[in-house]
Amino acid sequence: MAQVELRGVTKVYGATAAVQDVHLEARDGEFLTILGPSGCGKTTTLRIIAGLLDPDGGEVLLDGRPVHHLPAHRRETAMVFQSYALFPHMTVEENVAFGLRMRRVPEEERRVRVEEALRMVELSGLGGRYPRALSGGQQQRVAVARAVVTRPKVLLFDEPLSNLDAKLRERLRLELRALQQRLRVTTIYVTHDQAEALVLSDRIVVMHRGRVVEVGTPQDVYRRPRARVTAEFLGVANLIPATVAGGEGARYVADTAIGRLEVACADRLAQGDAVTLSFRPEDIRIGPGPVNCLSGAVQQAAYLGSITDYVIRVNDVLLRVQEPGEPARGVGETVSLVLPAAPAVIREP
Repeated sequence: MAQVELRGVTKVYGATAAVQDVHLEARDGEFLTILGPSGCGKTTTLRIIAGLLDPDGGEVLLDGRPVHHLPAHRRETAMVFQSYALFPHMTVEENVAFGLRMRRVPEEERRVRVEEALRMVELSGLGGRYPRALSGGQQQRVAVARAVVTRPKVLLFDEPLSNLDAKLRERLRLELRALQQRLRVTTIYVTHDQAEALVLSDRIVVMHRGRVVEVGTPQDVYRRPRARVTAEFLGVANLIPATVAGGEGARYVADTAIGRLEVACADRLAQGDAVTLSFRPEDIRIGPGPVNCLSGAVQQAAYLGSITDYVIRVNDVLLRVQEPGEPARGVGETVSLVLPAAPAVIREP
């Protein structure tokens, strides 16, 4: 196991800073996901960790030892690319063994380790095939086997599931998580897929415009985002500007465009503070309630199988609300809504 740390890492292309003063830490045996939209700097950050790019500033440390001056093959990391980067003229077995040959591992040990790696990713018996004879999911497993066979201290993944169909992505992300837990290898994973990040991660690093904006557990960043961009990017959120009208301790009242709301918040707020309240659609209940009860009109109802996703207008604000099962409210129907008293309270503009 190993610990990876970035201290003030920066990478500039011309007048554009792709990565700006990034500080992050991947702990021993942790599955850390870097999440963000295209162009946020997440892949650049990963390539700097791997040694495929040199930073223009800052340090990369492995187990407390600076490695940013070392070439990729001396960093004890292994990377799985989005395109898998398999050699088409080599068999599965030869692809997996490639890194061991470069390290001059003896032939018998090489054979044992390749068999072990293929068994680990459930590809035993396919060593003689060529990549073109494999499905996308099988090629992805070969790429993983090639990475783990060298027994790296750190595994790096650059959106390895993005080229697969939705059903296969869902299955393989569970397999990846199970494999990582079995190996207990420190893993840094880059994705723009929120569901992948939530399923796979011990912690999530949210990046935006080259900077780290938030780090937390999947529950923290989804339920209690501290930054507006986190709430907006990770799933669906109803973001409502509010002004604190009073209260103390952990209970406050806030004025919003949809009415005055009671808000429970562990942070200390003062009268007049401008905040943003974040409500997840599944946390808003359709029906009467004693507090935070509003009235609105259904604008849209989309049946998604396990849930129905509604758009409901309250005053001039459109709220997303989700209920289990088939649509039970018609477009134009007036309904009562109950908003939870403990939304995420975001204090940044």
